[in-house]
Amino acid sequence: MAKQRKLLNRLTKYFVLSTALPILAIIILSTGLLERYYTRQLLTLMDSYVDSTAENISMYIGNLEQVILLPYFDDEVISLLSQYSRQDDVSFVEQTIFENAFGNLISSIRYISNNFYSTLIVHNDDVIYSSSNFTQSKPLDDHDWRTEDWYQEALEANGNIVYVPPHVTDYYAHSDDKTKISLVCTIRNLVTMTPYAVIKIDILPSSFASFFENLDFDVPFSAYISDTEDNLIFSTSSDGFMEDENGQLGLERVNENLVNHIQHDIKDTPYTLHILLDKTTMMKRTVAVYAIGIGLYLIAFMTALLLNRRLTKRISEPITAMRQVLSEVEKGNFDVSYESHKGWELEELGSSLNHAIGDLRDLIEKNYIAKLAEEKAENKALLSQLQPHFLFNTLNTLIALIYEGKYKELENGLYSLSDLLRYVLRKDNLVPLSDELTFIKSYLLLQKDRFGDRLDYQVSVSGDIQTMLVPRLLIQPFVENAVIHGMEPGKRKCSIQVTAEEVDGRMKITISDDGRGFDMEKTDLMASIGISNSLDRIRILDPGASVDITSSPGNGCQVVIDTKEVLSNENPDC
Repeated sequence: MAKQRKLLNRLTKYFVLSTALPILAIIILSTGLLERYYTRQLLTLMDSYVDSTAENISMYIGNLEQVILLPYFDDEVISLLSQYSRQDDVSFVEQTIFENAFGNLISSIRYISNNFYSTLIVHNDDVIYSSSNFTQSKPLDDHDWRTEDWYQEALEANGNIVYVPPHVTDYYAHSDDKTKISLVCTIRNLVTMTPYAVIKIDILPSSFASFFENLDFDVPFSAYISDTEDNLIFSTSSDGFMEDENGQLGLERVNENLVNHIQHDIKDTPYTLHILLDKTTMMKRTVAVYAIGIGLYLIAFMTALLLNRRLTKRISEPITAMRQVLSEVEKGNFDVSYESHKGWELEELGSSLNHAIGDLRDLIEKNYIAKLAEEKAENKALLSQLQPHFLFNTLNTLIALIYEGKYKELENGLYSLSDLLRYVLRKDNLVPLSDELTFIKSYLLLQKDRFGDRLDYQVSVSGDIQTMLVPRLLIQPFVENAVIHGMEPGKRKCSIQVTAEEVDGRMKITISDDGRGFDMEKTDLMASIGISNSLDRIRILDPGASVDITSSPGNGCQVVIDTKEVLSNENPDC
């Protein structure tokens, strides 16, 4: 039951990792992209609106500036202004003529536009023209106009228009507290540049309201116009955004982290148009979109998870049952079988498993004994091929001693050969490592008698592995090849070393020589019967054993045999 639950949980985990998490990532990513697209579109809309509104305001102010230039388009008005500049006193008739002439000049603009609070033309300390759409009050007669800042600024501007920031006029007989902004300029002789008078146009900041009437960004916003000195010219807000308790725009509270701020200079004016959008509302809407998306995802996820658990249960239970059956088969119990569940997806697989178990049981009963006999015969054949091959090579060595007249060495060799034959003809196929190395010493002694000083050898063993068992005649074919192929064809000396040691719980036997070596790419190692038999026998004893042979021309050869330690005769047929 625990294994079934473990498999079910694992399948559920795979479902979440492969399906649920990617879908969740897609939802979050798509929602984020949607929010960014929405914000980008809104900011683009704002940019377009700010551009067009700034252009309209620029045109509106340009029309106001045209009023200041109107006197230059009427010769009678200019002539009267020139007359004012040439005399200190002007008669009532001349004053009346000028007021009518200039009044007629601006009357169409004054009454159609209805944007002017008042218009003043001042010559020295006299008001030579005054009109207003909002008050019938007349300017004060004894007012010192030359002390007004706007008057002095107009004179210093050398004919350029001066924009006066928001202020309250106090030079009317019945002044009000309305805030105005003004355009001031001198009217001059275009030849001598002598100033005739100063013209001042007052307008109410509320005249800009018409440019913001249809403004709607679907989020709280504030729009305002400021000048180069950061004076607030006009402001409007939706839902009281950024306004204080007095309804005034609190620019000191503007936080770029809480608002999107877009600004645009109004062409040919000292004014700048600003739009502030509430980021908090935009973020709340983004959170709402995320919440809706994640909520829908959770509903879909829970539904899919329940269906997945139901389906994976129909898969995990049969698999768990099959694993239990296979576990019994591994233990050698072939009487178990899988109980099918009608209508379940893996019913056919369970039936196939039962057939496979039955076929395996029959196959083992029929072929197991015959297979063991066949393997034993093959192993015996390996050893029978090895013994004549070794004896033939050893006799060739003794015959060579006869030809050389080394009878004492021949006698010692015959005794050694007798010991060797006695070792070869032993019936046990696994021998202690110490016996195998003693045999190798006797073999190399025979070869030493033949080659004399040309051959040096050393056989050593380290650790407590001398009692470990190895296949009999395992090392001899490699030592024999070192003598025959490494030293015998030439006249060079050759040194052969055989070492045995224990490394990480395994037995490592190394046979190395400094003979002529060979090209491994051009040599078929398996063509040697002795080597191929040694490889087969060591792998019968230990399927994980390895025999590593390395050589190159002129650099000798090294054979490393790596096998497990054998403490008893585990496989007498190797």
